[in-house]
Amino acid sequence: MPKPRTLALLVVVAHWIVAVWHLFLAANVLPAPNSNVSWVAIILISSGHLCVSIALWKLSDKLAGTVSLIFFLCALGADLYEHFLHSSPNNILMVAAGNWTAWFDASVVVLLALEILACSLGILLLGGWPTPRTAM
Repeated sequence: MPKPRTLALLVVVAHWIVAVWHLFLAANVLPAPNSNVSWVAIILISSGHLCVSIALWKLSDKLAGTVSLIFFLCALGADLYEHFLHSSPNNILMVAAGNWTAWFDASVVVLLALEILACSLGILLLGGWPTPRTAM
């Protein structure tokens, strides 16, 4: 079984790939003027993922878990708000039907799953899940 740190690194890379792909899908789904890819967003997303990757590679388990957990909790909160709670064209329930809508919705769900997995791995790096006490 791979270590949580190795799995977390793989999840960071997968999340980065899907997040960048998601930006291109959003450009195909959203109406103008939001129908282009922001290179600043790509640079910021890539920088954040690079920092988390370096933290997972170089820092102790507790520090790496803290950095990873903070990063992915922020991403999870933004994802939930932007695509499920906020009333906007980015909400998966309000996206205009088109050729790219299913791919956009799928990328949102994959990002959400990766963020939940990354938060779980961050908790494992912090010291694991608390174990319930057994009766004697």
